[in-house]
Amino acid sequence: MVTIKDVAAHAGVAFKTVSRVVNNDPTVKPKNREKVLKAIDELGYRPNRAAQLTRRKKSGVIGFIADELLRVPYTFDLIRGAQDLAWNNNKELMVLNVNVNKYSVEGALNHLFEHRAEGIIYAAMYHREVTLPPQFSEIPTVLANCFDSRDQYPSIVPDEKEAGREITANMLRKGYKRIAFLNLNENIIAAKLRKEGVEQAFADAKISSDNLIIESVIIGEENEERSVTRERSAELIKTFKPDAILCGQDPMAVEVYFIAQALGLRVGKDIGIGSFDDWDIIPSLVQPGLTTMALPHYEMGQWAFNYLLEERTDKAKEAARFTLVNRQSF
Repeated sequence: MVTIKDVAAHAGVAFKTVSRVVNNDPTVKPKNREKVLKAIDELGYRPNRAAQLTRRKKSGVIGFIADELLRVPYTFDLIRGAQDLAWNNNKELMVLNVNVNKYSVEGALNHLFEHRAEGIIYAAMYHREVTLPPQFSEIPTVLANCFDSRDQYPSIVPDEKEAGREITANMLRKGYKRIAFLNLNENIIAAKLRKEGVEQAFADAKISSDNLIIESVIIGEENEERSVTRERSAELIKTFKPDAILCGQDPMAVEVYFIAQALGLRVGKDIGIGSFDDWDIIPSLVQPGLTTMALPHYEMGQWAFNYLLEERTDKAKEAARFTLVNRQSF
């Protein structure tokens, strides 16, 4: 096993210099820091975290409670954003996945207390309101992809309304004038705000709302939802005759691709298709590639981690911008 003394000898510096670099002491001279980091890399040295915890008042542990986050592939970017910063700042990100059926939030919180976590990021699978147990007030906590109605905690959520406005405005600028928006379940926050954004784009462009139809095609209660995307898109193409269809989520857009092609329409030429989320590899697998609004999960994970790293105490409320990923579908 490579020791800190081995690193010091390899780098040609004092033992204490290596210790200061490992503990991210900002007073180390850049030249010495570079030597130590190079030696660490060449020797494959790994700091003894248990020993560090006994020497320091702070644990270096940041908790990440993932509220069913691991069910959806693209939400991993929330964790990745926080993890990248944890790595760069010599912190440990302890990820705990919770759900109502098996792993409780209270159990995860107790586990983090036992490990002397310095702070907690609580992240939800989708943009929603959450109510946290009162014990969270005992530790710095920041919410990602969710918020609490009582404004007890700082939070960052996706700017759903602006995303709806931006992609619709982009469609209108490209000459599409008659758009059908196949929305998510009308009961969720994202659906309501994206609808407002789409309507705002039409109002800004001074195009009659007669040229816009918005329908929720994901219906039913949570955990019992079903999609009627194929049926409604086929009917709307025949009756409403849109020149573009905007979908609430990438998998829905794939269904619309199938319907358009079955009706003899060429995506990107006879009809435009746009979407939200940039879900994993789906948008690049379909042909032509799907233009979609990428959720800012990575950025939200980084913002939440930075909030704790900077030891902020304000109750900031941030809205993170989506990114328009242009491909060839409209």
